[in-house]
Amino acid sequence: MSTVRFSVLSYYPTFLTNENINIGILFSIEDTNLAYFHSIKKWERAKAFDDELDIDFMKDYLKGITDEVENHLFNYQSKFDIEGFVRFYVNEYKFSSIQTIQTINSDDFIDVTKKIYLKFDYEKLERLNKNQEHQYISSLLKSSDIKYTRKKLKGGFNENIQYDYVIGEYAIKLFTFEGKNLSYLISSAKMWAYNAEEMQGIYKTIFIYDKEMKDVAYYDSIMKILSKNAQVMVLQEGIEFLLSLKASNPFLSLAK
Repeated sequence: MSTVRFSVLSYYPTFLTNENINIGILFSIEDTNLAYFHSIKKWERAKAFDDELDIDFMKDYLKGITDEVENHLFNYQSKFDIEGFVRFYVNEYKFSSIQTIQTINSDDFIDVTKKIYLKFDYEKLERLNKNQEHQYISSLLKSSDIKYTRKKLKGGFNENIQYDYVIGEYAIKLFTFEGKNLSYLISSAKMWAYNAEEMQGIYKTIFIYDKEMKDVAYYDSIMKILSKNAQVMVLQEGIEFLLSLKASNPFLSLAK
């Protein structure tokens, strides 16, 4: 069993909003004292995200991080300090909170993690499907010893409501927008917003979605519908929130 720690590097073009794009991931394998930084390769997506972005500067910036991390490989006398490393990156370039995972195969875990957080740097055939993304989240929860269930909940008309995860007081539903016609998702969003309203006072609903969309009209409508009676989070934020539950409440239980 290996201990892998990782942190996602994101680019924030402005301080006025929280909009960002993932541009790299830093991995630290505790058992072998190895460190590895993987950055994006599809620069056109970063340019589309911010048309004022200096791509050459970003390339040099990420190469500098890669060189600094790889230089550690030649100095095994010191332990790679991932906490110390990420805290120096602020302003437009920020690392996320560090996650720690126990895994049987660190190489496989790193490969899957890159496809989760840098999903759109991969061709469609290389990306994870919905089931694989669910399996990844489940593995993170299990590794963090966060208990969850997929039990069916009863709605106001005695119907079954199937969330993806129920963790303590939270009920979580994952939404996949990629490859979907968002106009067809309006009715699904309305149904889940109604479910969230029914669950109030019993469970707090969290909706987690895979990506922000260019189809602004329908995307904005779906966000407004889902956020009426629930918290709505993009995938990276959602995963961090789920993994924070144990830290915020070490006595988290499923006694409901």
